[in-house]
Amino acid sequence: MLKKLNDNNFEGFVGESFYSVIGFYYPSVKDGDKMLNVMESFEETHGNIACGTMDITEQEIPDEYGIGEDESPVIVVFKQGNAIKAITEFSSENIQNAITPPGKNITLQ
Repeated sequence: MLKKLNDNNFEGFVGESFYSVIGFYYPSVKDGDKMLNVMESFEETHGNIACGTMDITEQEIPDEYGIGEDESPVIVVFKQGNAIKAITEFSSENIQNAITPPGKNITLQ
């Protein structure tokens, strides 16, 4: 189940995981449901990656990344607490490619 994030638990969530994937959204925004479905599907197949969502309403963290109502929904991939990629074309493959670019092999232990 996707972790629901807010200003209070965001830093700890992204800081505790090597990779984390956060879906930022504004309620009633176009494609919000599509983003959530992709996030849930990705989480089911990538249990070793922390996945969460944040409703950006009245939250300050999204502003730090330049995410407002007009920029949402957006999926942001973090590595060791640092944002490394923003994804606006929602698919599990695009999230995976942000973590491991095509052509690179990694071994998860």
